[in-house]
Amino acid sequence: MKQSGVLIEIFVVQLIIIAVLIAVLFYAIKARRYFNLERKFNKYSVTPLTNKEISFGDRVVNLFNRLIKKISSFISKSKVLSDYGKRYEKHISFDSLETTSGIDFISIKFLLGFITVILYIITLAFHSTGLSAYGMIGCFLVGFFIIDIFIYFIYNRKRKHISDDLLKAIIIMNNSFMSGASIMQAVEIVKNELDGAIGDEFKKIYLDMTYGLTIEVVFKRFYERVKLEDVKFIATSLTLLNKTGGNIVKVFKSIEREFVDKKKLNDELKTVTAASIFVYRFLLAVPFVICFLIYILNPSYFSPMMHNPLGIAVLVAIVVLYAIYVVVIKKVMKVNQYE
Repeated sequence: MKQSGVLIEIFVVQLIIIAVLIAVLFYAIKARRYFNLERKFNKYSVTPLTNKEISFGDRVVNLFNRLIKKISSFISKSKVLSDYGKRYEKHISFDSLETTSGIDFISIKFLLGFITVILYIITLAFHSTGLSAYGMIGCFLVGFFIIDIFIYFIYNRKRKHISDDLLKAIIIMNNSFMSGASIMQAVEIVKNELDGAIGDEFKKIYLDMTYGLTIEVVFKRFYERVKLEDVKFIATSLTLLNKTGGNIVKVFKSIEREFVDKKKLNDELKTVTAASIFVYRFLLAVPFVICFLIYILNPSYFSPMMHNPLGIAVLVAIVVLYAIYVVVIKKVMKVNQYE
């Protein structure tokens, strides 16, 4: 009786998938008919001088953006999701500030979660396997959080670019101050002269200053977005300058000198520890390479470990020891990042 119920459930899922495929095929046939009519009547119509046709890719992107906005307008009613979405506002570029908000990232996460569940259902339907609530929840969580992995790597790459180019921005600002420019003019020069991540951030700084925020608050917001110690040093210096008074030209000249010395020391440390870093990365990869080679030569080699409680305990211990090794060695190797 239970098996027949599972078969009925699979049959229903397969019917739904077939219905969706038929609907997509019907839409494709209908679209082809419209394209044929358009091609037929184009012979007797005048093409405008300005081509405002939207490509298929742009239509898909616009449809996706409209879907995200509808989901965002629905989930933004939740205070919890709205607060959660604010965590992603720092990942929005300056050019997208007017069209994108933090809640849109949450909408994309939900959409990816549901797409992953649908793919899971389709896979089970074609393999004639019953649905599992735990499997659906697991697939949804994978789709929901997978975008965070990409955001993490993109954010770290952005922070590295900002850290590398921050000295250029400080030099430009210091030269601007010495030539008699105001703070707002100096920031404007930086945003116009530099591109990439640092230029994008200085565009946000300039926008904040046009709203009337002080330079102290502006650089604090800058630090909250990038979480770099160099930016924190600038924000702290400006806070002290605001409270105690002083010459901003001398302050930025001191900051420039500090950054130049720090860059020289970092370059020397990278040269000294280059071999150690290579060995560290090599040793990180060795266990995975060895396991992969053993699996290729003998796929059943690790089977006793996977099907034995003692083997699973040993595997967990190996993973824990490897994680401890990574953390400890990373702490030791942190000398190459002078702070």
